[in-house]
Amino acid sequence: MNTNVKWTRNHTFAHIALILAVIVLGLFITSISRLWAWMITLFLMVAYIFVAGHGITGSLKGTLLDERFKISLSRLQTLLWTILILSAFVTASLYNISQSVGDPLSITIPQELWLTLGISLTSLVGSPLIKSNKRKSQARQEQWMRTRDVMGKQGMDVNQMDAEGVIVVNKNPQKAEWSDLFKGEEIGNAAILDLSKIQMFFFTVSLVLAYAFAIGYMMNGAGAIRELPALSQSQVALLGISHAGYLVNKAAPHTNTQA
Repeated sequence: MNTNVKWTRNHTFAHIALILAVIVLGLFITSISRLWAWMITLFLMVAYIFVAGHGITGSLKGTLLDERFKISLSRLQTLLWTILILSAFVTASLYNISQSVGDPLSITIPQELWLTLGISLTSLVGSPLIKSNKRKSQARQEQWMRTRDVMGKQGMDVNQMDAEGVIVVNKNPQKAEWSDLFKGEEIGNAAILDLSKIQMFFFTVSLVLAYAFAIGYMMNGAGAIRELPALSQSQVALLGISHAGYLVNKAAPHTNTQA
């Protein structure tokens, strides 16, 4: 790991500035449209996360890195839903307060959103549990060498990689690549695309974008905001199936292990 990485005053000042920016936005929210207020809040939250990730790991991608020092799809999808829902709730609350609405924080979050967050957190928690069990197995040396050779030909710095059981890890967080989102995690499939990750990525991005448009439509309206938009049951079911396939495929063996 990069030993030069440390949290600096600049990171602290940036965090304070971003929090103050949200407070200032609340004071002047009546001067701009609710849609713009939500978009600014969304941007500030994303910036806050990037600053935190950089302060801890030295990389702007730091918040997305898991214990393998690779970009994690389960972390990405959890962050997307969390930021999207939280930014909408904060903006709605600030607007209601600015309009002197009675009980301004009484904003209903539909059951479908709670289910969506629950599904996302299940993958976030379940993924490292599955990988922890696979760290107890040992791959055949010839398969590890073959995978290193293939990844080297793909332009990866194999000298900065290691194997913990059958799980391929980076030695340095700076070596994390966006391609980690779509590749397998074991020695047996680290050099190829993981279809379960690809389908979960597209399902998640599609639903996140659709919900973002729903929030934008709500923010473009008028009057107090008492409830966030709801996802349909079919959308939640689609997301649930996608995550189930992702976890089942992750739990399945992809590496020839030693007897």
